[in-house]
Amino acid sequence: MKTIAICNHKGGVGKTALSMAIAEGLHRKGKRTLLVDLDQQMNATQQAKIDTTDEVTVYDLLTSFDYTAKDGIKHFDGGDIIPGDVLVSNAESDMAKLDTRLTMLAYAMEGIDDDYDYAIIDCPPSLGLVTRNAMVAADELIVPVIPNRSSLKGFTNIQKCVNSVRRNKRLNPNLRIAGIVVNMLDGRTSLSRGVVNELPSIARAANTKMFHTIIRKCEAVNKAQSANVSIFDYDPNCNAVADFTDFVNEYLEGEDRKSVV
Repeated sequence: MKTIAICNHKGGVGKTALSMAIAEGLHRKGKRTLLVDLDQQMNATQQAKIDTTDEVTVYDLLTSFDYTAKDGIKHFDGGDIIPGDVLVSNAESDMAKLDTRLTMLAYAMEGIDDDYDYAIIDCPPSLGLVTRNAMVAADELIVPVIPNRSSLKGFTNIQKCVNSVRRNKRLNPNLRIAGIVVNMLDGRTSLSRGVVNELPSIARAANTKMFHTIIRKCEAVNKAQSANVSIFDYDPNCNAVADFTDFVNEYLEGEDRKSVV
């Protein structure tokens, strides 16, 4: 199982939409996929139509040894999901009391490696204990950015956090940033075009890459989220579906090249 965390320090960069699109896109290609909803807003869980009443959620995995990932897995049309929880907003203080506060998610996900091809983790818009748990559990990060300066600063903060996790051999010395993906691009603005032109050099300086596929801004994504419907079902002919599909194809082609090498 390859575990990919979708992460940016800044909110409003479309992490959840990208996380769900990658998970569902991989699922539609026949891959066994698991989506892990760490965002306390629970948008992915709601869009997957999962009722979390009296169910094991990510909060339980982050704060207790009484449960494992298998206890929380639910099925939805886009694959499987470990549902989110509004209580994740309280998880930071609860986890701070634990000696294993950075490794709870990694421990919980042990034992499912043979059950899935990919696990996609939708991270919250912060670099606290919850997001760092995702980094410890992940093989790699995909960092969505929107073309503005604030989003680029978020990438810089992520890079520092990744380096900190890698330096600790007991955490995740093999963690890598798989790449930066431009999300919600409005190509009509000169600022957007300027930031996009800067990204390849920023990526190289961080020893990663900028994905070739760019996700264009598309109102259908917001409408699909509001309706709790997959974007692939809500408007299969919209720009976002074409771009999400191209991104999944680009990612898998990169995986194929690595396996050949």
